[in-house]
Formats: sequence, C-alpha cells, structure tokens
Amino acid sequence: MSGKKGTNHIEVYGRVRPSKRPSPQMQINYADHAVSIYIPRDQNAGLINNNRENWNFPFSRVLDETTTQDTVFELVAQPVVDGVLEGYNGTIFAYGQTGSGKTFTITGGAERYVDRGIIPRSISYIFSKLSERSELVYEVRISYLEIYN
Repeated sequence: MSGKKGTNHIEVYGRVRPSKRPSPQMQINYADHAVSIYIPRDQNAGLINNNRENWNFPFSRVLDETTTQDTVFELVAQPVVDGVLEGYNGTIFAYGQTGSGKTFTITGGAERYVDRGIIPRSISYIFSKLSERSELVYEVRISYLEIYN
C-alpha cells in the first residue's frame, strides 16, 4: 500500500541475490524495474521454430544485491504495516526457488542484529507505533506460514 490509503493493489518486488557466476542470459534493468531473460532458439529444432526467446518480467521495484535488510523493510514491509495500523489487512508473500534468499529476507540472519528480516523488524515497528497511541486499545495477531514442496 503505497500512496493512496485504502487502495487495493499488489506490489511485486524482486530482490537480486549476489551470484558468483551471473548468467549472460539474464539482464536486470534497475531503472525500469524489470528482469529480462534471453534463451536462444535451439537450431536443431528445424526451420519452423516458434519457441520464444525473450521474457520480460516487470516489478514494482527491483532491489539489487547491495540492498540492506533495513532498506527492504522500509520499501516493502513498512507501507504494509502502516496500512495494517490504519485498519487494512496486509500480506507479505515471499516466493522463489530453494536457496534464493526468501528465509533470509523474511526472518533474517541469526548472527548479526543488522541482518534482522522483515518479521522481527515489523514486530518492533508495530509495538513502537502502538506505544505512541496509548489512547487506543489494540489486539495484535500475526501469522507466519512456511510451505515446503
């Protein structure tokens, strides 16, 4: 929920994890917030080959490998939490292949406080905001579900 209060829409963020061997077939356009994939046609498929070569995936924003956990929280989660504090439902959904960094983004790293993820930062943020509004009574319920295939 960014911008107008009460608008229904979905924000989609891509977070790029550092890679030892970046793929030449993937291009990240941070200015246009998009990821493009190019897979050349198989020349052995014959003269008529209608296989697609290019895919473009637009995002609300693409976060590069230098993006800190704090910045991820401020850009992705804080607007959702602010909406929740105003009475709207909010969901943050992390999706990706195994090893892509979902758990690190959501829960954080255990070794350093600065590596806290979206959940611990959101909980701290919620309770700090609630302490500023002592004239109101709040009931806080949080759900966390992790599904493995």
